[in-house]
Amino acid sequence: MVEKLVENITHISLNADLEDLCQMVYLILMEYDEKRIQDLWENNQIKYFITRIIINQYRSVNSPFHYIFRIHQKRSVEISEIPESQIPIVEQ
Repeated sequence: MVEKLVENITHISLNADLEDLCQMVYLILMEYDEKRIQDLWENNQIKYFITRIIINQYRSVNSPFHYIFRIHQKRSVEISEIPESQIPIVEQ
């Protein structure tokens, strides 16, 4: 269910980054109070609850998902994007 919700919210097919988001959501759910989760399930509110977690993690620049995954992604570049003149030559 989490994977489908992530795809619906982000409008992107599941990729490695979104799989990380799914894992982050599962971790949050596992760390959450079991009684509260059970109450949400019994009252048919679990889908809304998970949706809020996904939206908060995906859109916030203060979320654990942002700090753990997105910042590193923004700082990294593909090697093909680096001009050849900036690639150091390593002699053996």
